[in-house]
Amino acid sequence: NVDHSKIVPHDVSSKKFGGGVVRRGERFLSDLRLDGLIVTAAAAKRIAVLKTNDGEASRLRLGVDGGGCSGFQYTFTTEAATAKLAEDDSVFSRDGHDVVVDETSLEFVRGATVDYQEEMIRSAFVVINNPNSESACGCGSSF
Repeated sequence: NVDHSKIVPHDVSSKKFGGGVVRRGERFLSDLRLDGLIVTAAAAKRIAVLKTNDGEASRLRLGVDGGGCSGFQYTFTTEAATAKLAEDDSVFSRDGHDVVVDETSLEFVRGATVDYQEEMIRSAFVVINNPNSESACGCGSSF
């Protein structure tokens, strides 16, 4: 087990990471759990094989939108690993593969886990163990 209390966010002012440049003022949150988002090894492994239409490495963007069966829904999109980050983006990494979350969405997923699950009928990124969700729908993407 990892002692999460010893892992802290740090500023990487203009250092290269994962093929992208992280600018001053952005937060880079590294490895297993920082500022409340956990990225599983299965999610990192799947992100590693994702490519853009141009064959570039990708990263995963997690968002929360209004709607869905229970009021809110998770959204997952991919973007080039070198795409410019917004000022309010936080980057979480596992094994060198990134999940980006904007500040507003982070408030809804803080403390949750991003996983990649493979089942007979579907394979998908999912958010599990979200302490901010009082209930979840059976569809797996609403809360």
